[in-house]
Amino acid sequence: MSQPVSARVLGLLHIDPLRGPVALRTLDAVVGLPTDADDAGVATVVDGAALLSRTRLAVGAVASWAVAVGAPRGRATLVQVGGAGGVAGPAGLYRARAYAAAVVGGPVDDAVAQATRERLLAGLPDFLRRCVVGPSEGEAVFLAALARLHARGLLDACHDNAGALLDAVVHVLDDVDSGSGPVARHATITNGVEILHLTRGAPAAVLTIAGLDDGVAGAVDPSFADSSAARERNRRYRAVVVLAGLGGDLSTRLGTRAPRGVQGEAVASTGALVIGRDLTVRRH
Repeated sequence: MSQPVSARVLGLLHIDPLRGPVALRTLDAVVGLPTDADDAGVATVVDGAALLSRTRLAVGAVASWAVAVGAPRGRATLVQVGGAGGVAGPAGLYRARAYAAAVVGGPVDDAVAQATRERLLAGLPDFLRRCVVGPSEGEAVFLAALARLHARGLLDACHDNAGALLDAVVHVLDDVDSGSGPVARHATITNGVEILHLTRGAPAAVLTIAGLDDGVAGAVDPSFADSSAARERNRRYRAVVVLAGLGGDLSTRLGTRAPRGVQGEAVASTGALVIGRDLTVRRH
């Protein structure tokens, strides 16, 4: 039997946050944590504010997304896992106002990355510059995209601006990559009701979950399966998950261990998608 596909970034959009731990337990059967995972960052947008927490993991001891993440509090949750293998840790997870982002990858040359960061930060309005918390180029990419939304008067239109946000991210990445050429990176961003994902030169995947298994739900919390109403709620559960930082042959491995109701497919190594508030997936 194949090993679960490892993932570095997970974006979850679903209709029932209370059942979030069950969905994560379901994903454990398909997508395990990286074997070198030693820390995780979790960002959830609740009531128009992005909340971010970080958790230290014992390397190799935590095999469950549900354990690492806990209970997602909102409809949209981003998770970024890092490890000793050199992939950016939770410093690659950011928040500002009603937005959260996981940006992984970027220039390998630190001097190039820092020069790009400084240039992007110089163009930010003061209220976004005050959101800076670290030295990474990925955070500057995220905030520069928000600055473009602000310039168009769309920053506060969080309920339906994912298309404009995607355009902004693409514009920023086209700009920063124009000098040295494209570099491998993922950008996964949510406005609280939608999730967009842009990948360049690195594999990703999108999964859909249609219904939750009563046995899994009951194992998470007995009240999730102890009545007809609870079981009907499991049946009606829907979610879309985007996974970035994957390795291996996605076309064969994604379907190897998927439980009933879970389907997955690879995302083009250079492409983008938007998960709408109605859980439709639009590819760009």
